[in-house]
Amino acid sequence: MEDWISQMVASLREVFSNDALFVFVISALPMIEVRGAIPVAVSSGIPMGTAYILSSASAFLVAPMLMGIFRPLLNALKKTKTFKRLAGVLEQTFSAKADKIEKKAEEKASSHKRNIFYKSLGLFLFVAIPLPMTGIWTGSVVAAFLDLNYWYSILSLIAGNFVAAGIILLFTYVLGGYSYIILIVLAVFILISIAGVAVTLHQKNKSVKNK
Repeated sequence: MEDWISQMVASLREVFSNDALFVFVISALPMIEVRGAIPVAVSSGIPMGTAYILSSASAFLVAPMLMGIFRPLLNALKKTKTFKRLAGVLEQTFSAKADKIEKKAEEKASSHKRNIFYKSLGLFLFVAIPLPMTGIWTGSVVAAFLDLNYWYSILSLIAGNFVAAGIILLFTYVLGGYSYIILIVLAVFILISIAGVAVTLHQKNKSVKNK
């Protein structure tokens, strides 16, 4: 397994012209993000500090881009016959995550300023704790549904991504030569997430046909 991952990493590295671009682009990919980029970069011989900075910096591109285009893109997909149901599933999933952050903020907040603080904190923690489906991509999409000022959202997302990258860097350092385990776990959760969306779409299609 380790040899296969090493060969795949080597092949990916050959595609890019330099190491900085290699790390930055991989960390900007959905689902892979800093969780995959840092172990890949370190296993390729790129210094940990460089891997950390470059992978974390991808948030400066991903967060503003997704917050700006996701909802207009989603609305456009909802008008198409092919992607209407997929758009509905995505909207329901991410708006539910945003609602959870808002409800927790409302429970703790005693004023408007504290409400903003707790929403920002909730978004920050959502990205900062590197659990499955809580990275910069998911966080940015959730932020698009969150009733929070644009710049508060951006700062929370970027700060969260830097913390998440730090946690992954620590795991990579501790695991050493076994850091490929992070990639295996990541791959498993990506497959589970894709399967979950596929099952949800199948169930929706089935319920529509039964009506």
